[in-house]
Amino acid sequence: MNKINRILDTSSFAGSLIILECLLWGLGNPVTKIALEVVLPFYCLALRFSIAGIIFLIVFGKHIFYQLKTANIKHILIVSLFTALSFITCTFSLLLTSATIAGFLMSLAVIFTPFLSVIILKNKFNIANIPIVIIVVIGLFFLCNGNQGFHFGFGEIMALLSSVFLACVFVYTSKYSSNIDVITLSAMQTIITALISWICIAFFERSFSILTITATGWGAILYSAVACTFLAYIFQNFALKKVSAVFASLAFCSEPIFTAVFSRIILNERLNLLGWFGASLIIIGIVIASIYEKPSGEEEQASIKIEEPMEDKIIKQEIK
Repeated sequence: MNKINRILDTSSFAGSLIILECLLWGLGNPVTKIALEVVLPFYCLALRFSIAGIIFLIVFGKHIFYQLKTANIKHILIVSLFTALSFITCTFSLLLTSATIAGFLMSLAVIFTPFLSVIILKNKFNIANIPIVIIVVIGLFFLCNGNQGFHFGFGEIMALLSSVFLACVFVYTSKYSSNIDVITLSAMQTIITALISWICIAFFERSFSILTITATGWGAILYSAVACTFLAYIFQNFALKKVSAVFASLAFCSEPIFTAVFSRIILNERLNLLGWFGASLIIIGIVIASIYEKPSGEEEQASIKIEEPMEDKIIKQEIK
């Protein structure tokens, strides 16, 4: 049991959770495009996050309500707001551009995260991140242009905004995660995003009957709810307790690789050799980042003096 706990507590295991989340989301991008063929954008978001929220409450309801008694609601709202903005802009980008292009631009969170970490977390900017970021961005550029030229329209703008909001999610989760329970934060991100989506329906979308959704559409929504939301949020928030926001954003650059593979299988979107060359550069950047993550993470932890994690205190209270 102690050996298992040591494995779970390592940054390597946390990094593997980020990669697993990227795989789930990589499949989720073309699946979402399929759903958007039969469901309006905000309805797609509202149904996805509502179903995931219900699953959270069924599985962890008692735990979540107990944790909320002592949780910092302001911190939860900040993370949840940026989560909602990220997914709203992501969904519109997938509606208006190819899954491969959207995956590239959304992964540009790798560019914004180091700078937001300096501004929000007051971290020192690590110059060693610059060549890694350059390698990853070059890789993403080749991946994006693996088939056709670059067209920068409204869909691409939405994807770029999604990457900015995703970077904010990484940074603020990294900032507040030590004092917020992983399950509670994941559940509240899901539920608040669902509420915002239903509000947006009332203001921005025409009436729509969910009875018209096809079996394929429901399958896509259910996959997005269970894999891309319920499981992915737990993976992400656990990992951000162990690794830096910068490393997480670099690891997320593997998502367009998975998106490209699944888009080829599901949507018949193809990449040429330049695209796969870009994918290889991304892998190289992630490997280099993972090598340098451990010393950086240990140094960061050493600079933070916490008597006892809030999560552990609450668990002890529950036991009593």
